[in-house]
Amino acid sequence: MFKSILRNWYRYIFWALISVIVWAWVFTLLFSAPVKKKVVLYADLPAIDDKALTILLEEDLPEGIKRVPTNCFEDLMFDQTAVLRGDLYLIPESHVETYLASFAPIDRAAFPGMSFYESEGEAYGVLVNDEATGLKIASRYVYYLPGERCWLFFNRDSVHLGTGDHAADDAAITIAQHFLQLQ
Repeated sequence: MFKSILRNWYRYIFWALISVIVWAWVFTLLFSAPVKKKVVLYADLPAIDDKALTILLEEDLPEGIKRVPTNCFEDLMFDQTAVLRGDLYLIPESHVETYLASFAPIDRAAFPGMSFYESEGEAYGVLVNDEATGLKIASRYVYYLPGERCWLFFNRDSVHLGTGDHAADDAAITIAQHFLQLQ
């Protein structure tokens, strides 16, 4: 029997891999919400307390939204396409120009009293961290880069932005407003 196992080791490895893939797929189907039912926040920062931040952002969900997952870019290093499907992004000022073409302009009236990242006369992001002014939104959950300003941006392709042909709702604006109230 032991010789049979050694002779056919590759079959056991193959079936073990298939099992892992099938269970991962089942887990994803059971516990992941479809795109129209979740607003995703990604951070191009060293770390965030994703579990605590997710719990806080899911306390008062807009109608139709079931989840608000949060992740760092580094957590998704093997799935870079997932980052493109996000709705909200926390981006340090030194990286903004790299991603600016992917962000949507926003309505300043939705965020009264806030400072905005501007490009060509349009507001694109909301200031969330600035050591010079003492602004540190959600600093218990988000670990900002020392000495660097950070902005909250919106994916131009988000179905939750309330603009464009593919928009389902404006849940990303609502979640962003909720995020901006966190201390």
